Amino acid sequence: MKILLTILQRIYFVWVAITFVTLMLLAFVLIMISQLLPKRPALRCTNVILGCWALTWAALCFIRYKRYGRNARIMQQPMVILTNHNSFIDTPVSYFNIWATFRTLAKKELLKTPIMGSIFKASGIMVDRSSPESRRESADRMVAALKGGISLFVYPEGTQNRTNEFMQPFFDGAFKAAVAAQVPILPIVTVNARQVMPQAKFMKIIPGTIRQYFLEPIPTQGLSDADVPALRDQVRDLMIAKLKAEDPKYPGRDRKREKVD
Repeated sequence: MKILLTILQRIYFVWVAITFVTLMLLAFVLIMISQLLPKRPALRCTNVILGCWALTWAALCFIRYKRYGRNARIMQQPMVILTNHNSFIDTPVSYFNIWATFRTLAKKELLKTPIMGSIFKASGIMVDRSSPESRRESADRMVAALKGGISLFVYPEGTQNRTNEFMQPFFDGAFKAAVAAQVPILPIVTVNARQVMPQAKFMKIIPGTIRQYFLEPIPTQGLSDADVPALRDQVRDLMIAKLKAEDPKYPGRDRKREKVD
């Protein structure tokens, strides 16, 4: 039985990889064509294309996306959108569920990735965290985007959470940008992504359901840089509380799976 399950897992992984690459190449062509449009329509087209790619790929791979509490009307205003980061699959589910024109804050190293690098360049704000100058430039671009009516999508942990804690500490950047632009923060809690695709273990991907819970937007009007630490901790506490409520055994269950793997 174990051998049969291993064979089925390998077959499923090959199917996942083929559909991912094929659909990503199609999305890449469409996104490159969309770049002929003015900047804002081009970004809107890119978001729509990536959302369609994410849904189609998931459907073909028997992965379901569910969302709770999303208010599409509220999301039409510029805001800083945050979610926890446990797996590579956090990105496609977010592109499908977030109905807004937004840019993603991403590591500059991703530009070196074939195909994906060009897509991130078209849709994201890139930052080199090892460079203070790059961090300042990305911060300025984040605030400019928000003031220009474009939302930001940020993983406040900065990288995938590979610990057994519910969430890693949050960086200040997204919160400083929200305060500088005086726009609300929209926390989203992503559940079960690590179980569907463990971090950096592509061959361990399995069918499953990924859930996202949209919390109430948190206003920043009247706040200043001095309020950023308290705001950051408030958002993190709210997200952890929701994650505990929806996935209370998350750290313990993950340790058990890692031992099995």
